[in-house]
Amino acid sequence: SDLPKGFIGLLMIAAMPALCTIPPSKITWRMLASTDFSEFYDSNRSMWSLEALYPDNIATLNGKVIYITGYVLPIDSKGELYALSAYPFSSCFFCGGAGPESVMGLEFTEKPGHIPTDAVKTFKGRLVLKPKPGEGFYFALVSVEPYDPNP
Repeated sequence: SDLPKGFIGLLMIAAMPALCTIPPSKITWRMLASTDFSEFYDSNRSMWSLEALYPDNIATLNGKVIYITGYVLPIDSKGELYALSAYPFSSCFFCGGAGPESVMGLEFTEKPGHIPTDAVKTFKGRLVLKPKPGEGFYFALVSVEPYDPNP
């Protein structure tokens, strides 16, 4: 062989990350609905608020890459900030009285452009749990990308 000794081993090591890519875990709105909330006084905002108490099956996914399907909700008029909801806009957390466990903030890797309200989409990203999010979300998906679980 004309290849230097050790070159094949180096190629194997270089290829390992691609071979060991772990697929994202599926998470469902039903799983998120098992989150409990307790009231506390938020002295920073001078108001009562809720603190999330995540069950073990959700807490263990904090920081892990997951995927979830839901209804897309625009958060701003520019179409740059979005959330994903278990329910369509008319009955979502903001408008229809659903709980805070039924909505997730989306932080895209690249600006996604316009996504229609109530479009049903599946996204993957790193799950970030925020037990006391202030004015944010109790669940956030960061480094978000569209995802097809059945390529």
